Order: sequence, then C-alpha cells, then structure tokens
Amino acid sequence: MNHMSNLSKHKFFIPDLKNTHVKNMPINMRFYSILLALIIVAVMTNSCVQDETCRENKNIKLNAGFFTAGTTTSLNIDSITINGLGKDSLLYNVRKNINKINLPLNKKEDVSIFVVRFNATQDTVWVLHTNYDYFISYECGSVITHKIDTVITTNHYIESVKIINHDVNTTDVQHLQIFH
Repeated sequence: MNHMSNLSKHKFFIPDLKNTHVKNMPINMRFYSILLALIIVAVMTNSCVQDETCRENKNIKLNAGFFTAGTTTSLNIDSITINGLGKDSLLYNVRKNINKINLPLNKKEDVSIFVVRFNATQDTVWVLHTNYDYFISYECGSVITHKIDTVITTNHYIESVKIINHDVNTTDVQHLQIFH
C-alpha cells in the first residue's frame, strides 16, 4: 500500500517559508501573529517592571506618652532631647511642648538604650525586648517586630513606666506610659 498516494488525496496548506510575506498571509493568521507578538511584548514588559503594590505600613516604632504621676492626665514636656545609646543617633533635638514620642528599637540586640534629657535633668531608659522576623507579603517583604519584656529607668525625672502594649509592630498604638 502506497502511503504517498493517500496523502495526495488530501489538500494541505504548507507555506513556502522562503517566499512567505506577511501580506500574503491569510487575514486570520496575520491577526493571530500580531496578537501573539503583543502578548509576548506585554509579558516581557510586565516582568521587568518593579512591583510597587506594597501598601502595608513597614514603620515599626515604640510609642510612648507622658503622664502626670498617679493620674491619666497627659503631660506636656517643655523641652526634650533623646539619643539612642550605641547608635550615636539624635532622635529628638530640644523638641518643645511634646507629650508623646516614637522610638526605634534595636533590631540586632535584645535591648535598646535611650538617654533622655528633660530640660536639665537626664534619665537613661533601657527597653528589654525580644525581636521577631515578621513576613508581611511577597511585595512588602519582612520586618523586625518586637515584644517588650521590661523597661528600666534611672528615675531622675521619670517616676515610673507602665507597659500598656507589649507588642511593637506595624500597628500604631501606645506601648508605654511614662509618668513624672
């Protein structure tokens, strides 16, 4: 049985690749070729674009408020200067009339030390905490969050410190109440 004779009965469209031009292509084939080229360009362009869809808050700060001792009345501090010890960083420089502060905690150590100057009186504050890696999402990456264990102060100006919220993460809440 001759297989070639069976094939000759069927009509196949086999283009001559040497002499084929886009203008000689059938209309539907041109349409699909252009559509395929556009899809390839769109995919390649999209894969090269930086993804800017992270809308999550990645700011991790310890929030503390100042209060009059024995009350829940907010206290405005006339003048405050705060340095992060071991970081050589000035966090607040003679800020006037302030009743709350936001402080970054040490991401590499389990203690953060701050030298706080209230007018002419200076206190040192130790915040002992545990650090945790927290994965937000693929777009946002991860952050270091903290859990406050203990707060110690030299008690020159600060009378006492109360931990309100132990978890320091992306949620903007008050963590400490500092009493004078």
